[in-house]
This record gives sequence, structure tokens and C-alpha cells, in this order.
Amino acid sequence: MKKLFIGLLVVAAGAGAFYYFNQRTCNKPAQNSFDKELIIGKWKTDAVIANDSAFNKLNYNFEKEGLLIISDSTEADSTHYEWSKTNDLVWKDKATDSSGKTYAVLKLTHDSLRVQSKDSTIILFTKVK
Repeated sequence: MKKLFIGLLVVAAGAGAFYYFNQRTCNKPAQNSFDKELIIGKWKTDAVIANDSAFNKLNYNFEKEGLLIISDSTEADSTHYEWSKTNDLVWKDKATDSSGKTYAVLKLTHDSLRVQSKDSTIILFTKVK
């Protein structure tokens, strides 16, 4: 009888701990805040998870003023970027454009950037050192 009681106590304690930690992680707000300044600098694409090869083998230079220079080994092109109110990255042809291509930022650290477009294309960038 003693062993049964101790066993039930252990099960109850485990269930309580599971419930406590599960509730604690579920009630956290979405982690969508990050240091936007980390995007400044030169990046290269590591991988594109989709059938879109347009991003492969390109270099991206995000500048502080919202200018984005995209280059390959032969030529460069410039575009603009800005942050939306929901911390999405918006690429525009001109800084004055009202809309552009929106990418949800999945991860932004000092050496890694992962974004996802509306069509679920995921692009992985690595900071060039």
C-alpha cells in the first residue's frame, strides 16, 4: 500500500510539473522581436528551400539607410528594404513604393538570417566576414 501511494505521488508530481512548464511556454508571446541593426552588412545565400534559384550565388549588402545592393560576380543591382510594423522585411524597387515583396523574419542573429516569403520559400543567409 505504501509503494502504491508513493508511486501515485510521483506520477502526480510529474503531471503537475509537465502542466506547469507546458502552460508557461504556451503563454509566452511570440518571439518576433530582435535587434534590427543586426541585418546591416554583407550577406550571402546559403540555401533556398524551394524551386526558386533566383537567390542562389548572390551577395546582399544591407545598408543602414534602407539600401540593399544585390550582386553576383559580374554586376550589381540596388533595391530598398524596410521593416514593417509586424517586423517583416519588405523589399521594394524604390524607397517610395507603397508595397513590395514581404518576407517574414524567422531568425536574425549576428551571423545568420532566415526569411520566409508568402509562398513559403525559405531563404537562409550567412553573414560575410
